[in-house]
Amino acid sequence: MKYAIMFADVVGSTQLYEKLGDHAALDCINQCISRMADITTLFDGMVINTIGDEIMCRFDTADNAVRAACRIHEVFNTEPIKHHNVILSLRIGIHFGEIVRQEDNVFGDVVNVASRVANIAIAKQIITTQALIDELSESLVLKTREFDHIKIKGKQEPLKLFEVLWENRDITMIRSAVSSLHAKQNLQLVYKEQRKVLHYQSTTFSIGRHPGSDLIVEAELVSRLHAYCVYRRGKFILVDQSTNGTFVKSSDGQEIYLRREELPLIGSGVIGLGESTKVNNGQLIQYICV
Repeated sequence: MKYAIMFADVVGSTQLYEKLGDHAALDCINQCISRMADITTLFDGMVINTIGDEIMCRFDTADNAVRAACRIHEVFNTEPIKHHNVILSLRIGIHFGEIVRQEDNVFGDVVNVASRVANIAIAKQIITTQALIDELSESLVLKTREFDHIKIKGKQEPLKLFEVLWENRDITMIRSAVSSLHAKQNLQLVYKEQRKVLHYQSTTFSIGRHPGSDLIVEAELVSRLHAYCVYRRGKFILVDQSTNGTFVKSSDGQEIYLRREELPLIGSGVIGLGESTKVNNGQLIQYICV
C-alpha cells in the first residue's frame, strides 16, 4: 500500500542548546516534538519515530501530509515555545509511495528518499517530490512550484523536487525547466598516471588514502577519507572532510582553501590535498570540467 512519509526537524538546535543550556533546550525540543505529533494526529497521520529533534510520520493520503506540514509551519511561525519565548523554525520533506511495514515501523526507498528530501529543505520550507505531487488534489497542487532537479544517492536519475508554498506572501517565480539551465558536464581528474572521468550521472566520488577510495592519494598530509566530488545542480562540487584541508587553484591563478567546506569546480585547475598547490610535491590533482 502507498503512503506519504514526512520528516520534520528543528533548524538550529545546536545553537539552541548553546543559548539556553541543556535542560531548557531539551524542554523546547520536547515541546516541539509534542506539537508536531498533535498536528500529525489532527490530520489523521501517525508518528512512526522520533530521533532527537526530528520526527517521522506516515499519512494515508498526500493531501493530509501536505496540510499537516503547512499547519506545522503556521503554528511554529506564530506561537513561541511555552516558558522560553523562543520561536523555532523547522524544515520538512515529504515523499509518497510503497512502503514496507513491520509492526509500527516503516522501511524502504520511500522512507530513505523522504529523509534526504528533508535534508535539502531549509528553515520554514517544505520540499516534496513528483510522486507526491501526482497524488495531490488540484487545489493543493496550485500551492506548489517546481524547485529543482537534484541527484540523490541511490537514484540513477535526478529527482524532480517541488516546494509547497504555505505562506501568503509574494513569491519569487522559478523557471519551469530548472534542469534545462544546466549543461550536463563531465569532470576529468588526473593524478600521476591515473585519469578518472566523472559523468553527470555518476555517484559520489571519493578521494583519500583509504584503499576503498575511488581515487587513492597516498601522502602524509592526506586523510583517509579526505574529500569527495558530487554532481549537484549542474555543477561538480568538491567537498572537503579532511584534517588538513584542501587547496583548489583555478586557471585564473586564484587559490582557495577549504576545510570542511565545499566549492564548485569551474573550468580547469589543480587540487592540493592537505598542502598548498604552490608546493611542488608531485601529489597535485589536475581537474577539468568539459
